[in-house]
Amino acid sequence: MRRRPARRRILRLACVAPFAVAAGCVSIGSETPMIVSYELRDLGEPKPPAARPLDRVVLVAWSAASVFYDSTSIAYSRTPGALANYQFAAWSERPAEQIGRLFLRRLAGTGVFRDVAPVSGIVQGDWLIELQLEEMLHDDAAPPGVARVAVFARIVDRSARSTIDTRHFREEEPLQVESAAGAAKAFDAAVTRLLDEAVQWAVDRASGARSQAARPSATGAARAAVR
Repeated sequence: MRRRPARRRILRLACVAPFAVAAGCVSIGSETPMIVSYELRDLGEPKPPAARPLDRVVLVAWSAASVFYDSTSIAYSRTPGALANYQFAAWSERPAEQIGRLFLRRLAGTGVFRDVAPVSGIVQGDWLIELQLEEMLHDDAAPPGVARVAVFARIVDRSARSTIDTRHFREEEPLQVESAAGAAKAFDAAVTRLLDEAVQWAVDRASGARSQAARPSATGAARAAVR
């Protein structure tokens, strides 16, 4: 029987690096594995905008808390304190930027504010919401593992130059399959829930500010009573 070295070479394609199989190592007939990029998605359903928007412009800024998470690499860990990246899979863009844009889009979609825009120096805002990605990790200590996402958020009153509120958001979603596609799907679910909570938090703070602005002060109420 004739041997088929070319076919055997393809079947023996060297996915030997750590986590290469889980990363979705594939071949299209060459010796070099193909790197697959995944887009981080918001799975939330759009809701009807608010009937009466608050006359406030909100700016949104985003960043990563560490250099390790400030990249398109998909991070994983099999041992506490030891971090690594998928070799043959990556995000289509940096997760901190994508989460920031998804949050901005969600917040604008609520219609609660007159305008929501990224920090650019062109649009002048009343509030600034800062989002900092603290963790985005596939914890694979117990396969197939869980996808973890953590974000620190701060609302700043730009005119008063003071912090209105801060909060840590943390979500996790178990993987159904130990693979890059399974991790991306789990991250989508975790990020969607995190956006649900973060946007609701910002809306609640805006509603509280609206109520406080509409409520007459004690001095004003006393003067009205005298009149």
